[in-house]
Amino acid sequence: MKKSLLALAVAFAATNASAVTVYDKDNTSFAVGGRVQSVVYNGAYDKAGDHDAGLVNSARLNLSGNTKINDYVSVFAFSEWTMADGNNAATGDNINTRDQYVGADFGSFGKILAGKAFDALYAVQAATDVFEDAACIDNLTSADRRTGMFRYEFDNNGFFASASYNTASNNALVAGKELEVEQGYAASAGYTFDNVVFGPLAFKGGVTYVEGQDDETDTYFNKFKEFKGSAFSVTWGSLDSGLYLAALYNTHHKTTNNGRADVYGSNEHVKGYELVAGYTFDFGLNVLAGYEVRDSKIKNVNGVTPSQVVRRVPVLVNYQVAPSFNIWTEAEFDANSNSYANEDVGYSKEDRGTKFSVGARYTF
Repeated sequence: MKKSLLALAVAFAATNASAVTVYDKDNTSFAVGGRVQSVVYNGAYDKAGDHDAGLVNSARLNLSGNTKINDYVSVFAFSEWTMADGNNAATGDNINTRDQYVGADFGSFGKILAGKAFDALYAVQAATDVFEDAACIDNLTSADRRTGMFRYEFDNNGFFASASYNTASNNALVAGKELEVEQGYAASAGYTFDNVVFGPLAFKGGVTYVEGQDDETDTYFNKFKEFKGSAFSVTWGSLDSGLYLAALYNTHHKTTNNGRADVYGSNEHVKGYELVAGYTFDFGLNVLAGYEVRDSKIKNVNGVTPSQVVRRVPVLVNYQVAPSFNIWTEAEFDANSNSYANEDVGYSKEDRGTKFSVGARYTF
């Protein structure tokens, strides 16, 4: 899930919104940014012990640079790392690369980047990825940043288009799981109408396809044949001020072990939708609420499982105390998930209880 209410679109900019520019001379700039946060989670998040409540800290650090080549082209680079606080159960004890890429900006003709990043479909899914830790139960690919990614994006005069290609990558995230990727493709497109009643009205749709490696060294734990996904979203308004409404329909199908439905393989089909409504007041208060449904079926040696339907209601209240400091409280409630959802990995009855958190973040 996204950790900032201020970023809705796919991040292409080579700087954080609040990053400090430490060098700006001869058409070249360099900036440093990041954040540090502390969050108290209740036991449903299972951050410590056996579903015990706990305080978890984490930090991010990013570096970015931009150089103007001429009136038509500039080049940029961006890298951001997530740093854990040493709580192995909650965030681990390591430094992980979140985003890392270099690219070129051709002005009105679009931008291209190469490195670790989202694929082109995320531009569609970002519409409802606006909470802190809750939500996105159907949008499982929302955190799938992968290495070996080439991505192009065009956004001009209301028209949006993006395409990406993923080269071979080991331990790459596919629907939230580390798998061996041979290659992948994604594309998305949309259009935004300016100032419709209370704000911009945007429509976006996209598809993604990821092919798994077929090497002898791969085990069935990280082996899959293919992953296919699609999404369509509508947003109305802005998260920055006033009313914001969003809806997302998301679906994906993953086939493991070359399509065999035996003890070593399965076919997974997931579909669902997410709705979000919120309002941002001029004095810095933002309130968001949602309704999300995830319907999954798995075919394996035992046949086809009944639909495992998870329904959740996330709520977030965020207050921007100062430009660099915000506090929030967030909750997520079960909304009559069916009994088969108890077998859904990650959404068992115990993990599906009411989640609650309170946090504070300093961004620099």
